[in-house]
Amino acid sequence: MALELLGARMAAIYFGNSLYVWTSILSITVGGLAAGYFAGGYISQRYDSRKATYTAFLITAMATLLMPGWADFVMLKTIDTGYQTGVVLSCLLFVFPIMIVLGTIPPNIIKNMTTESKTAGNSTGSVYTASTVGGITTTILVGFYIIPNFGLRSTTYIIACILVIPPLLFFLRSRTLLSVGVILTFALTIAFGMKPEKQKPNSHVRIVYKTDGLLGQMIVADDLNTEKRSLLVNNISQTFMHIPSRRSQWRYIHRMAMYASMMPQGSNVLLCGIGGGNLINEMVALGLKVDAVDLDERMAEVASKYFMMTNQVQIYEDDARHFIRTSNKVYDIVILDMSAGENQPSNVYTLECFKEIQNLLTDQGILFLHYQNVLEGENDIAIKSIGKTMEQGGLNPQLLNTDKVNSDGDKFKWNQNGELMLFGSKQPMTLNSEFERRDRFADPFNFPRGANTVIKGYDFSKGMVLTDDLPIMDVLHTTTLSTTRGASIKTLVPIFIKENIKIL
Repeated sequence: MALELLGARMAAIYFGNSLYVWTSILSITVGGLAAGYFAGGYISQRYDSRKATYTAFLITAMATLLMPGWADFVMLKTIDTGYQTGVVLSCLLFVFPIMIVLGTIPPNIIKNMTTESKTAGNSTGSVYTASTVGGITTTILVGFYIIPNFGLRSTTYIIACILVIPPLLFFLRSRTLLSVGVILTFALTIAFGMKPEKQKPNSHVRIVYKTDGLLGQMIVADDLNTEKRSLLVNNISQTFMHIPSRRSQWRYIHRMAMYASMMPQGSNVLLCGIGGGNLINEMVALGLKVDAVDLDERMAEVASKYFMMTNQVQIYEDDARHFIRTSNKVYDIVILDMSAGENQPSNVYTLECFKEIQNLLTDQGILFLHYQNVLEGENDIAIKSIGKTMEQGGLNPQLLNTDKVNSDGDKFKWNQNGELMLFGSKQPMTLNSEFERRDRFADPFNFPRGANTVIKGYDFSKGMVLTDDLPIMDVLHTTTLSTTRGASIKTLVPIFIKENIKIL
């Protein structure tokens, strides 16, 4: 279980944390174990089961020791094969073999424990009970404590060292040379793997923060040439800021702040998704009172330390849906800006959640939702489904004009993937404010205002109503997910490789 979790976290750095990655990891893990169980049964009938068990432990320990380097090599070689193909190929190459060897262990242990046929059932039950309880315990320890505190590479080495102890004790006397070789291999591999990475002396990229956690790898990287700083989660940009001016390089941040200025100073804002805190800074500058929710405990610390997020905000470490459901506070503005990497929160874009948001809003309350997708074509079902679900939830959706279209919807190829913003309101509202009260960061931008603020007549009726029983945003979002991840693979990863920056 621990190795399965590590495999998923390693794959996420290159291929994201989507349903496809988890499906690939789970199916390949189970498939590898099944193949190992079959092979283990065959081995137990033809070889010394005790020796086979310790040999399998030794092979697994060695494979685990080499897993970070091998996984990094494999994924770099497969990223050009396509998103889904790359995920499956990578997992087959660095997860499947280890699972096969692990699968051979239970049948051989059962053979060692079984002296006669009537005790076989009891032995089998004991082995798989111990295996399951150990798996649960290890998963909790690795997921909640070891990975967040030590990172993926160190966690892998810790597990490898634990796995190698039994075979070392078994082979130490009979195969002293082998045992010494294993010890040296472990020492050299770990020393090399933990060696601090050295970038090129003249590199224009500087990594100022890097950590691994259950919610993904987080990196803060500076481009010294442009004086810009990026917050990356699994190599997908979450925040992009010009360091000297502290200005976000994402236009939607300034756009959303300007549109939010239609509400009076002192209005209460709930922001779901902190990112680097750029949007929080602009909301606070407008005199709005902000509560911000993020599930990743690292996000607020990184936003404060590296992106100068104001302390005039109330931070809640919580799942957005859980906070929305349990909060007793009412808000004038609710903002959903929660993509984790390229993934969208399926549990939030549902009819039940939109109804909960509607109950959370004041009578004149409004909702902003930031999303990446297309408006027309075979993939427009996603934005139309969100809009239709908002409508069914009593939030009167309108599609904000994001500069690429005018109010009549022309001058734009609607089948192109791009930035979209939905506006919802508890009461039917004509969004034609001039937004004169706006933050200084929005001043240079001539965002649509007045009657041109929304795209008139966009039809959400052909969308699906998303529910808690059918939370399929992962499926509807597949094309955009692949496009976003593909852009990272083609642009960001090669830069890191060129600058000798370890990704894993």
